[in-house]
Amino acid sequence: MYWRIALLLIIVAGGFLVPSEVQAQQPPEERVESQTLRAEVVEVVEQGVTDLGPITQPYQILLVELREGERSGEIVEVQVGVIDLNTTEHLYESGDQVFVSYTPVTEPGQEEMFIITDRVRTTPMLVLAAMFAVAIIALGRWKGVRAILGLAFTFAVIIWFMIPRILDGANPVTISVFAAIFIFMFTLYIVHGIGRMTTAAVMGTSVSLMITGLLAFIWVRLSSLTGLASDEAAFIQVMVGGEGINMQGLLLGGIIIGALGVLDDVTVSQSSVVFELRKANPRMTMAQLFASGITVGRDHIAATVNTLVLAYAGVALPLLILFTQLNEPTLHIINREILAEEIVRTLVGSLGLICAVPLTTGIAAYMAIKSNPEQIEDYHHGHHH
Repeated sequence: MYWRIALLLIIVAGGFLVPSEVQAQQPPEERVESQTLRAEVVEVVEQGVTDLGPITQPYQILLVELREGERSGEIVEVQVGVIDLNTTEHLYESGDQVFVSYTPVTEPGQEEMFIITDRVRTTPMLVLAAMFAVAIIALGRWKGVRAILGLAFTFAVIIWFMIPRILDGANPVTISVFAAIFIFMFTLYIVHGIGRMTTAAVMGTSVSLMITGLLAFIWVRLSSLTGLASDEAAFIQVMVGGEGINMQGLLLGGIIIGALGVLDDVTVSQSSVVFELRKANPRMTMAQLFASGITVGRDHIAATVNTLVLAYAGVALPLLILFTQLNEPTLHIINREILAEEIVRTLVGSLGLICAVPLTTGIAAYMAIKSNPEQIEDYHHGHHH
């Protein structure tokens, strides 16, 4: 039965993903696209300090050799901090690998301009990813391999299913809910095996996710959050012309996907605890299993909520530092939408986690009582016969 459910899930998910990949590959019509090319700094022609309005900043004039595209091997001049803000105060040296943005000339009299967008970080990131893969496989063995497969599936759903459909004008909340369902059902069954323990976690995650989505909808509306407070939201409006994307819905979808990352951890832990208690003491009743699971869940939820708050605070740390320098009352600062979004996101996610503990524990206790204690290990590892 469980294998049939998993197979059906994979088929349905694949059916949604394949069309999305085709849509994502279609380029916008009648639009001149800038190109981002890999390049290498070959010479620093000039550097110093310049005044750009009230700001004093370093500048450089560089010779850069393009390393890809039709103009590969060509050396072009790039200015850094001469007419634009050099907020990062990056200084480049010969041999530095960079990405250069180039917009083709479309009208007579235009001059082509190359702009360094960032340094190339591919190699260290690939090395770090390899270290992560080796570490998780060394510790988790086959379960570590399945965790990596689940991670790959998560990225596939977000990139080839969720994002293209949002760009096509679909409701971000609906798409985020479908994406979340695909992600947690596939990853939980792949990583933890097909059995009653995992099914209890899936059911607990499903109900908790619906509660989180409902809370997010209510409090985003009550707080009058538009989803337009961040620089990223403004940039999206510019890139897509401000049409077809519901930014408030995109904020709600982000809350749902963000909450899922912690929900599945809580639900799997609670379900696993209950089934292990049933295996260790087959004489425990459903009420006793539930009570013992809740006791463990209290400690778990306290640590997890703190983790969730710290995760959001870490992302928003530069913003928090900026607001502490404003000469405004604290209530005025937290009332700003860009900060209010993070507060609502954190509190709604935490409420979803709190709901997940009793829900998952109750479902797991019911399923554990219906299971033969001698076969619980088989359920746990997905070899139910």
